[in-house]
Amino acid sequence: MIDILYAKASHEDFLSTALCQRFRVKSLRMVFGLSLGLALAAMAPALGQRSCGSDYEQQYQNATPDIQQQMTAIEQQTRQYQLDITNRTALASIITIPVVVHVLYRTPSENVSDAQIQSQIDVLNEDFRKLNADVSNTPAAFANLAADMELQFVLASLDPNGNPTTGIERKPSTRTTWGTSNDMKSTSTGGLNAWPAGQYLNLWVCNIGGGILGYAQFPGGAASTNGVVITTTGFGRGGSAVAPFHLGRTATHEVGHWLNLRHIWGDAYCGNDLVADTPTQQTSNFGCPAFPHLTCGNTTSGDMFMNYMDYTNDPCMFMFTTGQKDRAQALFADGGPYQSFTACPNQLFISQPLTSSGRYKASSAVVGSGPISTGLGVVYQSGNEVVLNPGFFVDGSGGGSFRAVIADCSVNARSAEGDRLLSTQAGSQAATTRKQFTLEVYPNPVSEDLHVIVAQSKAYSARIYNSLGSEVQRVNLQPGQTKVDVRRLPPGIYYIHTTSESGLTTARFQVSR
Repeated sequence: MIDILYAKASHEDFLSTALCQRFRVKSLRMVFGLSLGLALAAMAPALGQRSCGSDYEQQYQNATPDIQQQMTAIEQQTRQYQLDITNRTALASIITIPVVVHVLYRTPSENVSDAQIQSQIDVLNEDFRKLNADVSNTPAAFANLAADMELQFVLASLDPNGNPTTGIERKPSTRTTWGTSNDMKSTSTGGLNAWPAGQYLNLWVCNIGGGILGYAQFPGGAASTNGVVITTTGFGRGGSAVAPFHLGRTATHEVGHWLNLRHIWGDAYCGNDLVADTPTQQTSNFGCPAFPHLTCGNTTSGDMFMNYMDYTNDPCMFMFTTGQKDRAQALFADGGPYQSFTACPNQLFISQPLTSSGRYKASSAVVGSGPISTGLGVVYQSGNEVVLNPGFFVDGSGGGSFRAVIADCSVNARSAEGDRLLSTQAGSQAATTRKQFTLEVYPNPVSEDLHVIVAQSKAYSARIYNSLGSEVQRVNLQPGQTKVDVRRLPPGIYYIHTTSESGLTTARFQVSR
């Protein structure tokens, strides 16, 4: 058994010395625990208890050698991130993840409504931002470990081709159940194809069957199957959701797996979840245990059964830990598999001759054919902004239709209001477009007065929204600089929106005290 344990540690050699020591302590009774854990998992559906189909070790063992290598590399990068505080602090304070929801349905109840889908997005934002009201139920012994994961989710506003979208696509089906074979993830097997894994969180909603509430693919797997699957009766709040899995926490749990978080008991008897600040616990917990629930000699505080990565009922799970946050955030750092979520996409702006120099946001969408010339005097920075000087033009070389989309990278390249097609002929110059409106804020973070700078000569009305999309304040922005009192706003992330001649412009700021 010791040789087996060391072989496992070798395959996950990212573990620090401290974690390796913990791994050996937590896994002394692994063989017995595996059989017990599998028995409990098999019993769960019959007992009306949570059952999750996500298993890191199983996915690793079933993967091709190339994918196994990627998964091992991700763990090594995660360990380096955990050890390197410089990388951790280099990330943007909040990471926004566009979500596409693929709905597969046979009956009207399986065709979950837009409102139910939005309720699930709301739950993800509450849980991953530590904005859920029931986090106050965290026992005092664990309260200082409860973490704001600093991840937020929005339904995608642009599809992979740069066209506007609701972030929801639907498809009727005659299938009664889909199982865990990933058929729902491909049009060739009756499902819906994944959108690019480096730009979207793919979320499939369907009747999985077999008592499985959901399952997820861990980072490093095939892009074509990357994402999370949730059964219809465990999705969102209201509608088809059935108690005790009716508060959207199944998706929180499964997105946790998508973020490389293991089950808190490590899928083994007194196993290891690779997170230092979660107590060792014997196995999964079901229902709503009473605190403290002591197992594996885990001190007087017992199991952290209220953690989202356990198997308790929706009303009884309400926290992630700081260690789990570090593990998830590593994916978005330099070299991580989700690094692309933190940067503006590679972009190209299709524009026209200008009468004066100006700064314009790049575009993520170019629809048409023919080579594109950058024209005269253009400075192009991929993924950021372009500085356009007089004389810039588009060469369609025989004609073509090009879509110009002004992108705001602070909100994941949403298109500006009034974007349009620019038609060109060979050697011709496209029609006039508008200069990008600029909005700057400081200090950031802010505790009392936020200074908002508008580089225009007229006043604009603006609205401030919290991270859940609720309006919290309205202000009138004067030309130049406006001071906005934010002392009444609770600490958190906010967005100030205003609409100008160039469309919607957003600036993000953090209130911190």
